[in-house]
Amino acid sequence: MRSVTHPYIEQLLDFYVWAAPLYDASAGGAHDRAADRLAELAAVEPHEHALDAGCGTGLVTHRLGGSPAHGGYALGVDISDAMLHVARADRPAGSGAVFAPMDAHDLVLRDATFDVVTMGQLLPYLVSPDVALAEAGRVLRAGGRIAVSCQRRSLCTAAEARFFAILEEMGGGFRIPRLPDYHDHFGEPWALQALLEQAGFERVSTTQMVIGNHTPDAKAWVDLMMQAGPYPHALLSLLQPAGRARFEQRVAAAMEELGETAYTYHRAFTFAVARRP
Repeated sequence: MRSVTHPYIEQLLDFYVWAAPLYDASAGGAHDRAADRLAELAAVEPHEHALDAGCGTGLVTHRLGGSPAHGGYALGVDISDAMLHVARADRPAGSGAVFAPMDAHDLVLRDATFDVVTMGQLLPYLVSPDVALAEAGRVLRAGGRIAVSCQRRSLCTAAEARFFAILEEMGGGFRIPRLPDYHDHFGEPWALQALLEQAGFERVSTTQMVIGNHTPDAKAWVDLMMQAGPYPHALLSLLQPAGRARFEQRVAAAMEELGETAYTYHRAFTFAVARRP
């Protein structure tokens, strides 16, 4: 179910079809650890009603803790059928979460229905994040809280910067839909706080987490970076085997210049919690 049309959306959905079975284990389980932290910050009580907007594979939804036995529940919504399939199939024991196809820009839910809304790494992938935040505010009860996370791109490693420079050079010959560059800044604490305050939320607090690791070689590195988002996935998917081999050779040459920091990466996350007036 989609209410926003944009050329980027089809590309995003293609990426999710490919990434869904890989997402939970990507980057050494970084998304799993980020989901733990976001659910901890959301602090859903057993009697509360929680909405996980842009739930993806359900990593956050299954952790939210609303208990039907106590009148609570957790609902995860996403536009990707592939992601929702994983969320339903990989249900951990004891999870009472339910899932539905729904666009975060246009939640088919009543006003003031939820005590908590979470958005795990969703905002940078939205065509109109301000609209989605307004929808979150609409479905929250007065005094309800929102907990969001975004990757902080400014904390990327030198190896990541080299890789994306090579990727941008390669991408100059293709017309691939992209969202505005400022979406990459949503993981900066000041930017995330500003987004929430502009949407009418109050008492914003932020915290951060950085996870680091490395891959053994260029092939594993490119495999990992292909999971970084719809743009690198779209570009790298265009390469035939010979082109992919040449690209990996360029990456390997660039990494040799970095010495001990070659093939290192960060998954840096900013988390924010705020309340609806």
